[in-house]
Amino acid sequence: MTPLSGRADAAFYREHGYLAPFDGIDPADAEAMCRDLERFRRKAGMSAGDVNMKAHLCFRRSYEFCFEPRILDVVETLIGADILVFAARFWIKGGNDGAYVSWHQDSAYFGLDPHELVTVWLALTDSNSANGCVRVLPGTHRGESHSHVETFHEDNLLARGQSIEGIDDSGAVDLELRAGQFSCHHERIVHGSLPNATDSPRIGLAIFYIPAHVRSVIGRRTAFLARGKDRHGHWDPDPAPGSGIDLAMLEHVRAASARYTDPKYAQEAGA
Repeated sequence: MTPLSGRADAAFYREHGYLAPFDGIDPADAEAMCRDLERFRRKAGMSAGDVNMKAHLCFRRSYEFCFEPRILDVVETLIGADILVFAARFWIKGGNDGAYVSWHQDSAYFGLDPHELVTVWLALTDSNSANGCVRVLPGTHRGESHSHVETFHEDNLLARGQSIEGIDDSGAVDLELRAGQFSCHHERIVHGSLPNATDSPRIGLAIFYIPAHVRSVIGRRTAFLARGKDRHGHWDPDPAPGSGIDLAMLEHVRAASARYTDPKYAQEAGA
């Protein structure tokens, strides 16, 4: 499905809720990002995957990925020319570590209106059915807002272990990617991933893009402009990281993550 074929791909996305694969960044840049993540782990004493929502702001490299023209050209076709980065998150599964992501909808906790966010899932290593790639249930973005059970399971990579129970996943589609490629999926599509059954890590960066007219419904928050103009002013600007690894950003990142995980902010279906 690469390169983008314009209106045909946009129509597929509207109907099915996902697109894949596209070429995004050079594989060498993906490999360099993985090295940055390992250096961060050693310097910060934690994995970037342990920080929800804005860990990409700790790295100049991942911040710059958000402006990659090959990515933004696809996103613009889906949500228009005025594009904000609402958040991003590293998804890291070690070899055979048992980590998984349960079936869920991002819209349940993101607190956005209207639901027009598109997730770009950028593969920093190969991501396939063997090592736990993203799986989607096509068309579910056009259906109901599901109630999520908050399991807080230690192996679930979601902040609250939120899970949609009893859903028919027989039609699941694996979004397999090579390092440097990316997929797109709609905020409301039901998606998840299985554990990594290989000996090597599976690493990706999910970048959450919204059109500038989308508002936060759980208080004023931060984002940054990736393309076009912000004519609405619904968001305060995120700070930009310095060069290399910027540990000074951790306070801002942790505050944003806490807002996402705070139990006083109810899931959409239970609000």
